Amino acid sequence: MRITSVVAGVVAGLTLALTGCGGVAEPEQEPTVTEEQAASRDVNQMAICPLKWTCYDGRYYSTQAQCTAACSGTPCEREHACTGGCICP
Repeated sequence: MRITSVVAGVVAGLTLALTGCGGVAEPEQEPTVTEEQAASRDVNQMAICPLKWTCYDGRYYSTQAQCTAACSGTPCEREHACTGGCICP
C-alpha cells in the first residue's frame, strides 16, 4: 500500500511538472525594433562633428596656421568637419 501511494505521488508530481501546473509557457520574444528606432539609436551613438579649419578644398585642418599654409592665400574658415563618421549640425 505504501509503494502505491509513493508511485501515485511521483506520477502526480511529474504530471504537474510537465504541464507547468496548468499554465502554458509562452516563448520569449525579442522586442521588435523598427528601422526608425534603429536609425535613431545609431544617431544617438554618433558624436557631433568637430569644428576645424577649411578653405573648402575638401580637407580639414586642426589649426588656422595649417589651413593658411595649405590653402596658399585662400581664406580659411571654421567649419564642422563633416566626414561621414559624425553628425553635422
